[in-house]
Amino acid sequence: MKINWNTKAVMYGLIAIFLVVGAFLIMPKFLGQKSDVVEFTMVERNEIPQKILDIMPKYIDEERALSCKIDEEIYVIVTRGQNKEHGVEIERIEMVNEEDKVVMKVYSVYKSPEDAHPYVVVKTTLKELPDKIELINRVEEK
Repeated sequence: MKINWNTKAVMYGLIAIFLVVGAFLIMPKFLGQKSDVVEFTMVERNEIPQKILDIMPKYIDEERALSCKIDEEIYVIVTRGQNKEHGVEIERIEMVNEEDKVVMKVYSVYKSPEDAHPYVVVKTTLKELPDKIELINRVEEK
């Protein structure tokens, strides 16, 4: 039995399959946000730069994430606000590009006050300040 192949139809079929498979492989890269994890180290209370300590009274009662550049080092400060039932700790920091702006996402966790502090200061490995900072909180499950 001899099979007659329509060469054009087979070629168009193969091209269509490659395009569909390629779209499934490539499109998620364009649609998803790529985030870079930022490395950081906790700054001990006695090593916090004086400039940060000077501004802390202004922000200590607010639930915020701040960043500042002091002596070519980028610091991130997270405050718990008026929530006296919990202390705050930083889980991770990510940098995301959104609409041509660099956004720092600071993930923090509220812990029992004896396990954490009303504010946390960390030194990052970043070289530049972000355009925007978002604080994302969660309460630690006991």
